[in-house]
Amino acid sequence: MSSQVLIERSAPRRPTKIWPLALVPLSGFIAWAVNTGGEGWRWLFLGGMAWSMALALLSSLEAGLVAMMLFEPLRGFLRRIQYLFLPYSQTDPIHLVTPLITLLALAMVLQKRGLRMFTQTSLAKLVSVLGLIYFLQIFNPLQGGLAVGLSGALFILVPVAWFYFGQTITPDFMRLALRLMVVLGIITSLWGLYHLAYGFPGFEQYWLDHTDAYESIQVGKIKRALATYSSAEEWGRYIELGAIIAFGFAAGAINRVRRTGWFLCGGALAVMLMLTGQRTAIFGLILGVIVLLTLGAQTWRAALGRLLLALAPVLLIGMLVNAPSSDDMQSLDEEQRFGAVLSHSTRGALSPTQEGSLQERFTTWSYLATEVIPHNPLGMGLGATSLSVQRSDKGAALPPVDSYFISTAVTCSLAAALLFIGILARAGFMSWRAFQRADRGSPEGQVWRVVAALMPVLILNSIFGNTFTLYSVAPVGWLVVGWISAQQLRNMEARSSVQN
Repeated sequence: MSSQVLIERSAPRRPTKIWPLALVPLSGFIAWAVNTGGEGWRWLFLGGMAWSMALALLSSLEAGLVAMMLFEPLRGFLRRIQYLFLPYSQTDPIHLVTPLITLLALAMVLQKRGLRMFTQTSLAKLVSVLGLIYFLQIFNPLQGGLAVGLSGALFILVPVAWFYFGQTITPDFMRLALRLMVVLGIITSLWGLYHLAYGFPGFEQYWLDHTDAYESIQVGKIKRALATYSSAEEWGRYIELGAIIAFGFAAGAINRVRRTGWFLCGGALAVMLMLTGQRTAIFGLILGVIVLLTLGAQTWRAALGRLLLALAPVLLIGMLVNAPSSDDMQSLDEEQRFGAVLSHSTRGALSPTQEGSLQERFTTWSYLATEVIPHNPLGMGLGATSLSVQRSDKGAALPPVDSYFISTAVTCSLAAALLFIGILARAGFMSWRAFQRADRGSPEGQVWRVVAALMPVLILNSIFGNTFTLYSVAPVGWLVVGWISAQQLRNMEARSSVQN
């Protein structure tokens, strides 16, 4: 006679015990928010967003990065929608959400990898030196106070942490992150199309009526569309990179259906880019596409042929098509938003040297290069060119710089600016070599082709723009550079294992 004992395993009870503990304070917090009004709802909303991203981060670093990448393109819209129940304020705690999660993620990576992550590769050493310079410049007294330096750190220093995240992620996650940018670029741009078709809804118009230090939003008689971003520049830079990524995956796709799909995505983002009115982003897209074409060549002669073939239509358009005049653009009113923005983009793309904004930019850079930088060779502080200075002491504020390279020279010294460009240039060269060695038909080879095309664009956008201070773009830029550094580390480890 035999007997069988059936052991039934019960589900773990720990979550059952934890949920009441979490619901009790949450219920109390909601009750407090209801009684407090708008300000309470703001903190409830921001606390919920931060808690959601923290939970994703506790699941895995990759999940936390995805959560932040989903949040950043929506940050501007989420900030503006608060004005449905809140009065306008120049400061907003929403800007603290992702920096807090980023610092938490950095602490997790530091605990796992130790201090060696700062010096694992030659590129990591250079970035760590730059990060140290950024950190020391927080305390520079020339910028007007510690609060100004901390404000600059939120937009300049904190995104550098994504470099170290890039050193830990896998090629599969890098491919996922790049594809996510394409999808988010298309989805978020739909709100930009709404701005152009119907104008700004009430809560966003309220923000426009009260915000300061955003004179560039005006194009003739209309205001630029923002989509879900904090500025038109951020929208333009984000979908510029998204279009290059889409065209890169289309170039590397073997399946005809996938190639067509990626090409359509790239084309859609390119059309939307024209509607942002961001001329530098348009030139960046042209540069990225040219690099993608030349990367596919097997020899230098073939690369030169592709380059000439790509430049031919650009030169023909420039010679045969007349740029719209300034009067043509000024004659278009609010009912002709699409035409006004397209006219602005076309004029800047066909006749960039005749643009008043470009001449004004050169005048500002000349003043900074001859007057400000020589008199402050060690920099004026990390927040010297931020909005905090303009709002706290308008008499001491510098003119709009519109160049991350020049801004770094002003805030952290010319040596730091050259170090930054050197990092991007070295990362670009490393990505090109990695693509040449990779299997071009493999998924990793496709990623390397995209990354190699993005690096010169990031350099261009850093000289003519503030790419590495934009909420949704700067982290991705540093993530790409970190992933390139990780590949160098993997190559070093592979050579070491072969020798052993």
